[in-house]
Amino acid sequence: MHRAWLRGIVLAGLVPLWLPLSCGGSGASGGRGYAGDAGDAGAPGGGATGDGATGDAGPGGTGGGSSGGAGSGGAGSGGAASGGAPSGGGAGSGGAQATGGAGASAGAGGAGAGGGAGTGGAGGSCLSAGAVCTWSNASDCCSGACDGDSCCGFLGDPCPFGHGCCSGSCIAGTCQCPPGTLDCGGGCVDIEWSEAHCGSCETQCGVNSRCESSACICDPNLFDAQFYEPCPGGCFNTRSDDQHCGDCGTACAGGRECRGGACECPYGTLDCGAGCVDVSANPLHCGSCGAACDAATETCVTYQCQCKPGLTRCSGACVDRQTDSANCGTCGTACVGNKTCQGGVCRT
Repeated sequence: MHRAWLRGIVLAGLVPLWLPLSCGGSGASGGRGYAGDAGDAGAPGGGATGDGATGDAGPGGTGGGSSGGAGSGGAGSGGAASGGAPSGGGAGSGGAQATGGAGASAGAGGAGAGGGAGTGGAGGSCLSAGAVCTWSNASDCCSGACDGDSCCGFLGDPCPFGHGCCSGSCIAGTCQCPPGTLDCGGGCVDIEWSEAHCGSCETQCGVNSRCESSACICDPNLFDAQFYEPCPGGCFNTRSDDQHCGDCGTACAGGRECRGGACECPYGTLDCGAGCVDVSANPLHCGSCGAACDAATETCVTYQCQCKPGLTRCSGACVDRQTDSANCGTCGTACVGNKTCQGGVCRT
């Protein structure tokens, strides 16, 4: 009835164009306004009336403003400048974000019956971690990686679905290393039990040690484990290790060996001041430190200075009885006069 009455008034020219028409419904709900319907039959050239004619939002608008789409619900909607396109808000953009009030959905403003044009949704974008994907469209994933059924994100990537991280875990919407782990360049590393990254990315446990609760400790399963001490480079048996004898900083030198935590010369050798010496064969320390053999005639054999081959000891000295005139042929046989010892015989 309202529609027929309105048409009669307009066609008869009895009502000025500025006369407010029927107050549309409350824009708050974006309900269909009668004036919007008027656009449905907007006479050619009557677009002046269709200029929003207080239509709430026309059938196409759901988001009429507080004034019933005032100028928006109808503007470009309830007859939008063309004298009222059929279906009022059929333009779709008529109700879109009507200034009269927020549209039914962001950007869509409420597509009316004819307003399938509302886009509202986000434009083309990549797929976040956790979104459904296949191997064939892995490139659509923001990270460029798909595990076969969902996109997976790398450290620092957002994970809006609460899962889908290639590395680390989804925490507070971001792929990150969980507590007890650190990103050491190749992904999250368990710094509580990793010998290569114990407590930090840079700390590496040395020999004979293991990582427990982010600290390097000596391996308790070692033989004589009670004698091992933590030192730079690992754990060492300070009772027998020549480079860590008695403590981490003492290294045995001069041929000494670590025995019972002290540096000592090995069996069969003596410490003669400059290091351990094998007194069983050293001509400078033969049998004991300082006991030197005659370098010209003697050699050290089994802790004793002995005459070199071809020589015989006579009166404490090693001589060649073939040529020694004082011991010619035998010890004590001396050649007298002008005789000399030749071939063990005194001859003139």
